[in-house]
Amino acid sequence: MTIDRAHLYAVIEDLAGPTNAAGDRAAAVLHAQIAALAWVRDTIGAYPVPAPIAAAITTAAEQLRSDQRDPIDVLTRVALDAVARHRTTAAA
Repeated sequence: MTIDRAHLYAVIEDLAGPTNAAGDRAAAVLHAQIAALAWVRDTIGAYPVPAPIAAAITTAAEQLRSDQRDPIDVLTRVALDAVARHRTTAAA
């Protein structure tokens, strides 16, 4: 099934009213956060994601809601760093 995103957004706007920048930013950050957590899960094969990794991603996501950095870029780097620290700690 193909979704016509423009039509979908128009229907949502008709139902809920126009979106705002803060809501759009929160949604973009949430999507990036979910993607980062899914990548970690797939990379290390653990569900749930280990608490220190999830905490690092969550903290960064909270900060991203109030700035203009690219959430995908930032959360990808945070996830990579957190997985590296996790693996280093596990190997020690």
